[in-house]
Amino acid sequence: MDNELDGGGDLRRSWGMASIPLPDVHTSADLELVWRRLVEPLGFGSRQVFAIVLDRDGRVQPSIVNVTDCPAAPDGRMLVSLARSLRTVLDEADPDGSVALLWARPTHAGTRASDIQWVRAITAVTRTHSLGEWPVHTADDSVLRVMSPDDLAA
Repeated sequence: MDNELDGGGDLRRSWGMASIPLPDVHTSADLELVWRRLVEPLGFGSRQVFAIVLDRDGRVQPSIVNVTDCPAAPDGRMLVSLARSLRTVLDEADPDGSVALLWARPTHAGTRASDIQWVRAITAVTRTHSLGEWPVHTADDSVLRVMSPDDLAA
């Protein structure tokens, strides 16, 4: 996987998850628990996208992709580049697996219009590249939550 993304953002890939006990993911509640174990305590220095790969049995693979310094508005080129990279990783790990993503940003402002824009853009690129159907989670410095279809319809 390249460590650069067209359109901005700084891509990092970490392999240090082996010591964190993570449940298999079969439900949205399982996925929320995984995100909590990976990103808590909450607090972010910049706008970021996190991605994890799940095999076909819901086991979290031992890496996390983190794109930092994302722009305020969704960047289509950056997201397509990320999706292509994630598709490559998924094909190598388990072509029948899936990817789960989390949008994070600093501050305690609650859900913003820009969060909804980012989640809609992430959801669209995830579907286009057949990365799975997990709901996108969001986090700020005080709250981690799943974005529901009702949130995205607003």
